[in-house]
Amino acid sequence: MRRKIFIVLTIIWMVVIFTFSAKNADESGQDSYMLGHMIGKIVITDFEDLPAEEQLAFAEKIDYPIRKAAHVTEYAILGFFVMGAIYSSRMRWYIQALIAWTIATLYAASDEFHQRFVPGRSGEFKDVCIDSCGVVIGVVIGLLIFMNFYKKKNETK
Repeated sequence: MRRKIFIVLTIIWMVVIFTFSAKNADESGQDSYMLGHMIGKIVITDFEDLPAEEQLAFAEKIDYPIRKAAHVTEYAILGFFVMGAIYSSRMRWYIQALIAWTIATLYAASDEFHQRFVPGRSGEFKDVCIDSCGVVIGVVIGLLIFMNFYKKKNETK
């Protein structure tokens, strides 16, 4: 049952990622700037009292880190879901980790390829590498959780 749930979650999350990637450059940029404004309101006292140009400059300054953090986060989630879909206590952990990493990283590569056809967007190898780092984080978290859960489950038997 766990596998079926994680397969469904994996597919849903892939659709979510695809939807974000299908946004043209203007829509994607607006999302990042909106998040930049929200962060500005949190970390800068009286951010809303700053001139609009300074608010925009702040949002632009943190745009790149926001986008890359989003890449890592969305692919960490995907790595975790894929790990949940394939985890088996009967298979060596590093083989499972490699399979999960490969599946999610191939999806990242296909997503970057897809972005090449979206107006104003580009597919970049460095983004696949960043996505792949996120996958590693998600896979490791998944391994730790599932291995610990099944170890405790077997101890109670």
